[in-house]
Amino acid sequence: MRQRAKDKIIKSMILLLEEHPFENITIKMLCAYSGINRTTFYDYFVDKYDLLSTIQMYHLQKYSKLLNSLYDSQNKDEVNHYKLYKFFKSILTYIERHYGFFHAIFVSHPNRDLFSDYVTLTRETYTKIIVDYTNVKKKKQFVTYALGGQIGIVYLWIREGCPESADELAQILLANVIKLRR
Repeated sequence: MRQRAKDKIIKSMILLLEEHPFENITIKMLCAYSGINRTTFYDYFVDKYDLLSTIQMYHLQKYSKLLNSLYDSQNKDEVNHYKLYKFFKSILTYIERHYGFFHAIFVSHPNRDLFSDYVTLTRETYTKIIVDYTNVKKKKQFVTYALGGQIGIVYLWIREGCPESADELAQILLANVIKLRR
């Protein structure tokens, strides 16, 4: 029962983030949406900032694990395109499953700091892959260009409500990476 209350609070915060800027969300609103009382809210979270931080860190840690899996899955000889495709598909499937959260923080009411955290994690991992597994000469520029394009494509996909399947978009992202390497 206790975990259900916490889950309700988290889901309510995500729903509210879709409709309101974070600054306008109150504990009273969260409790009303969740169907719980304030005491229950404070059993789990110090305040709304703690709640938001908990949600953000959860997703950021999941993303970091996916990035680490991508790095660890590569061969010493060359970047494996199939594994890169699987990575893209995993990330996009994860975004689809948690669409409300990602739409809220990237589109409805963008959180620049959190966006920056995602970009930094991605840039660091891509750079390690390029350094360790390729012979690309202008590594920094390659990573910046590839990352910029991928961010644009994924942002548009989220903004438009994920019209393509995760599989279709993963294929597009992979095709663009392959074209870049030529």
